[in-house]
Amino acid sequence: MVEIIHSQPGRRFQERYRRMHSKSTSAWKRCAFIAAGIVLTLVGTFFLAVPGPGIPILVVGLALIAQESVTLARRLDRTEVRLRRWWKKLRS
Repeated sequence: MVEIIHSQPGRRFQERYRRMHSKSTSAWKRCAFIAAGIVLTLVGTFFLAVPGPGIPILVVGLALIAQESVTLARRLDRTEVRLRRWWKKLRS
């Protein structure tokens, strides 16, 4: 997951998807990534309502699912770019 941090914003998740699909991965491993992503997404959503690290857990869960779904990878990249623009406007 370190390569996500060093990737270009707006392309991070799609690059991760391509890297993961360039290797031959077993179906069980892919299912395990999706299952872990779903569990972490649900836990992160729960922690949004109660005190806890909801957003980081949610992002990790979505990233795990995105490495198996090109559609979600594209949406996360678009969302990241929009959030960065919003944050830049907010700070100026």
